[in-house]
Amino acid sequence: MIFHVIFCNEVQLSMPSAAWQSLTRWEQRRLAWTEGPKALWEMSNRVRPVELATSFAACGLVILVGGLRWRQVLRAQGLDLSVAAVMRISLVAQFFNAFLLGTAGGDVVKAWYAARSVPEKKPEAALTVFADRLLGMVALLLFAALLMIPNVGLVLEYKRHETVALLLLGMLAAAGFLIGVGFYSDLLQHDGWVPRMVRRLPKGDSFSRALVACRQFGHQPGFMTRMALWSLLVNVCVVVAFVSLANGLGIQLPEFTSLGMTLPGQVRLWYVIPAIVCVAALPVTPAGLGVREHLFVWLLAVPSLGVKPGAALSLSLLGYTVNLLWSVIGGIVYLVLPEREDIAAAGAAE
Repeated sequence: MIFHVIFCNEVQLSMPSAAWQSLTRWEQRRLAWTEGPKALWEMSNRVRPVELATSFAACGLVILVGGLRWRQVLRAQGLDLSVAAVMRISLVAQFFNAFLLGTAGGDVVKAWYAARSVPEKKPEAALTVFADRLLGMVALLLFAALLMIPNVGLVLEYKRHETVALLLLGMLAAAGFLIGVGFYSDLLQHDGWVPRMVRRLPKGDSFSRALVACRQFGHQPGFMTRMALWSLLVNVCVVVAFVSLANGLGIQLPEFTSLGMTLPGQVRLWYVIPAIVCVAALPVTPAGLGVREHLFVWLLAVPSLGVKPGAALSLSLLGYTVNLLWSVIGGIVYLVLPEREDIAAAGAAE
């Protein structure tokens, strides 16, 4: 539906209004789907190789730095996988992210590989994947919330931006609550009532072990600081990947005044992009497809930013395509790894 609306809009802008209104609904639809994709393709071709390469490299850094951050989470649980093993698992998870729900669907596969890598600590290994995702999401939400401050005028100007901002703050509060309860409270200690209740369930011992292990993250000196620094680097790489493509598409946002300063328009993107990534991570559609595109158009194609719907859609699709290239690489890694291979043993051997 969003593609149809955008294609119709692009065609209307290229012809007199009276001529468009004179067409039947079928003729409008046919013209939109004939000329719309062509205009989208031409717009996407404006991006020069250097911008594409920068975006591709930034996406690769997201996987690399994210893998190194996960390795720190593993170490917090006394699990020591090599960098090579961690990267192999991360690339395979990237492959499954391409078609599982949300943009974090590959975490289930990642948790399976992690648990398989250390059979004696399966619950703890699987926990590290979801703890890493939770910490990364909190960091990205906090990043977006902080960048919301210089963009508060934009948030208050449009109801759609206000809605997304409230959703982000709600997600941040919920995720912060989970971290507070899981990492720092006594609710999940071994003899606490929550683990005791869980152990009564069928196969509840493993789940109980994972819950109890959560507290280890909050009691490791410097752990949260290290996670914050790794996550900051990941967040910067995510934004750089999209900003590079935006520059290639010629998306230049107007300067604006905030906090008594005149700020470059691209500061808008440093808020909008993390906000979109956070919302698109919700498990609604495979790889967030459709949700992400709608949000790019919904948040960027507003009068004060001056971004055309077609340009916003192109930015989203190009970002997805670049990310998909890394998923293809992850698929190749997945194909060359036999199911019987013990990833942990292979990593230790290196």
